[in-house]
Amino acid sequence: MSISKKASLFAMLIMIVLVAAACGDKADTATSTDDTTKTETATAGTDTDSAAKEDTENTENTETATETATETATEDNTQNVELGTTEKGSYNNDYFGVSLKFPEEWEFQDAAGMNQLTSASSEAIAGDDATKKKQLELSQEKTLNLLMASELPLGGQQVGPSAMAIAEKVSLLQGIRTGKDYLEATKEFMQASQFPYDYKDITTETIGGKEMDLMQITMDAGDGTTITQDYYSAIIEGYAFNFIFTYLDDESKASIDTIKKSVQFK
Repeated sequence: MSISKKASLFAMLIMIVLVAAACGDKADTATSTDDTTKTETATAGTDTDSAAKEDTENTENTETATETATETATEDNTQNVELGTTEKGSYNNDYFGVSLKFPEEWEFQDAAGMNQLTSASSEAIAGDDATKKKQLELSQEKTLNLLMASELPLGGQQVGPSAMAIAEKVSLLQGIRTGKDYLEATKEFMQASQFPYDYKDITTETIGGKEMDLMQITMDAGDGTTITQDYYSAIIEGYAFNFIFTYLDDESKASIDTIKKSVQFK
């Protein structure tokens, strides 16, 4: 069944960009709140004596040094993260301790290919909105594109079943402690952006021996076609690790179910 190329990209890639943007927005909010708090603290301290000021400055310097050290450690940790290995019919990632199999005849993209596709989606979403464009760009810097495998050519004129894996660096400052937190942030962003999705309640499911939170969304693609995406998320090694499984009917769902059953977490 054929739908437009625009709809194809929208259905298969929008989730990757939106998730990153949603949590990136939370990070910006947290930073803004932190800056406001520091400003209020500085103002309140205006009437204190010199000794109090010095204590405050020393405390702030200590906090700044701690934050800098933490950020540096985080950057170093990020540099050590591996994107995993995608081969014909399989994906394996030792860092996240996960592996899965997909049909050998399916097409797949490496990280570079995924980056190109998600960048194209970002541009389509942001349009002329400079703020949203910047938000999407910043969020993509924290996102690791790990796997994209599809029965049909990616970005083509038809949509078929597909399997994706992405991971995004998160922190407690963002309010992201569980996969459910991450999915709720995603849903909030998507609803605010007025994308035509229907949502089911977030549930929990065990996949590959690991408990993950699940959000299922659907979209009417026209011609009686409904695109369904199962979005799984769990926090692993400071990252929101996510699977996105897309299918259209019972036949394509059967293919996805086979892939899900092959998932193994170490």
